[in-house]
Amino acid sequence: MDTGSSQGITLSKVIIHIGPHKTGISFIQRMMLDNLDLFPRNIRVLTKSEPMFRALVIPARRYATGHHDTLPLITQVAQDMARALRHDYLLMSNEDILASLPSRFLYNSLYGDAPTYLPAIQSAFRNVGHDVQFIFYVRAYSDWLHSLDRYHYQDEQDRPIAPKRYKERRNLPDNWKALGIDGITFINYEADRTNGRLGTALFKMCGMTDADLDALNWIEPVNVSRPATIDPKNW
Repeated sequence: MDTGSSQGITLSKVIIHIGPHKTGISFIQRMMLDNLDLFPRNIRVLTKSEPMFRALVIPARRYATGHHDTLPLITQVAQDMARALRHDYLLMSNEDILASLPSRFLYNSLYGDAPTYLPAIQSAFRNVGHDVQFIFYVRAYSDWLHSLDRYHYQDEQDRPIAPKRYKERRNLPDNWKALGIDGITFINYEADRTNGRLGTALFKMCGMTDADLDALNWIEPVNVSRPATIDPKNW
């Protein structure tokens, strides 16, 4: 890729994995953290605990819960990140960029504010010359609702699972089409986990080869609320 710039800034491909919740995002983030030294050197991996990334996520999350005065800060932090970037690829992953989990903190919506502030982040990187993509793992919607229900009531193991009731009580739409966000690259969750290596499609977007992927330490599933999710026969 072209890494030249008249201002000495490396022109990079920025991959921002925004979720959604309950699509293996904790697993992917743990993979990134546990394999920092095994990613190719031309990939800058920002984990969710790094101050620069947190400085972007916190105001984005606040915006998503109604604090719309944070938009200038979101834009400024993204601009600072874009100007400091010196790698071919930047990889970030945090579902809180999209919003809180539906039903958390009295926030019942399907990421409704994201179409307002995600373009601001995208523009900040593009104005410097970087190619930026938001990555969204699409999971079968009914299965996703099932996992949300199980996760939300994980302390009540004897409670019947009721995805339809969960959806109706939280005023969630009937499918993913209501998300309404432009400029997002969608990855099929079920297809990406068929080989037991969830995150493969995401990592390949950073130019990683099959050999690079084989060199990673593939960990056990994490933060799983449904046993069926980790059953090899479902891969």
